[in-house]
Amino acid sequence: MLDALLTLIMRPLVKMQMGGKVPFAKACGVLLNSMGNGVAHCEMPQKPELLDSTGHVADGALFTLAETCSGAAMAGGFASVILSVRPVAAQVEFEVLRPASGLVHAQAKVAQAISPLKQTLRTAGKVNFPVEVEVSDASGQTVAQMRVIWNLKKN
Repeated sequence: MLDALLTLIMRPLVKMQMGGKVPFAKACGVLLNSMGNGVAHCEMPQKPELLDSTGHVADGALFTLAETCSGAAMAGGFASVILSVRPVAAQVEFEVLRPASGLVHAQAKVAQAISPLKQTLRTAGKVNFPVEVEVSDASGQTVAQMRVIWNLKKN
């Protein structure tokens, strides 16, 4: 019950803070549209400074969008304890599947149930878990995929 109340209070605060936590993501124009219990949706508009030599959204910009969205999903799932842990993106796998154009969206999801992960964090003082991210462009096709192993450790 206390965890649910803390999550209800903290999630909007965490969402507000996300915009300023990663200056490069802000420079790329990454917007956090929604954050829930281990899920997030972000978007990034196409800007001239984000394009590669072929006129598509640069892979580095896609990476930034996906990694930021993975962090939002992690923070949304652990909002009730986020101030008492040190989150680290410990390992990242990123694959570009095709060139991206236009407004780009990312959907991220913690790949496991949140409650058991929180229990491990409480008892062991740390926890590792994957967040899966799918990136799609204005055509709706998947253009990239990311898997981030997040490490949370109690302060």
